Amino acid sequence: MWRLTLILWRRFALGALAMFLAGACSSVTPLPIRTGDACFRCKRPIADIRLAAQAIGGGLASNFRTAGCLAKYLADHPDEKNIVFVSDYAGGKMVLAESAVYVPTLNRDNGERDYMAFKDRAAANAEAVARQTSPVTWADVLAQAKKDQRGN
Repeated sequence: MWRLTLILWRRFALGALAMFLAGACSSVTPLPIRTGDACFRCKRPIADIRLAAQAIGGGLASNFRTAGCLAKYLADHPDEKNIVFVSDYAGGKMVLAESAVYVPTLNRDNGERDYMAFKDRAAANAEAVARQTSPVTWADVLAQAKKDQRGN
């Protein structure tokens, strides 16, 4: 009887520990990004925090001017494991990159292709219609960065 109790107690303790660790791992939150912070990749200042992005890995948070700049960094560093956030253009809050919808755009200052991230698909669709383009996913943004890296 006591062996059965010990076995059940161990299973309960391991289950509770697993749930605690899973909750601790998923509680990564982005740090604030300020206008004027330097982009980790290109070193240019972050001019519009509604376009900013952040990668968190190895205990460090790295800020990027835009989702496109972050995607280019990730294309150049495929072995890095980061949790990636982008700023919701409409609301200004950081969201997981994989959960956002992106609207391709051109940077008026330098003509570079970039992306506006939206938490809400309807807002992304409306912006895409206004810009005469189609929304894309984070996987599409990364694929384009990899393609650009190869010079295609």
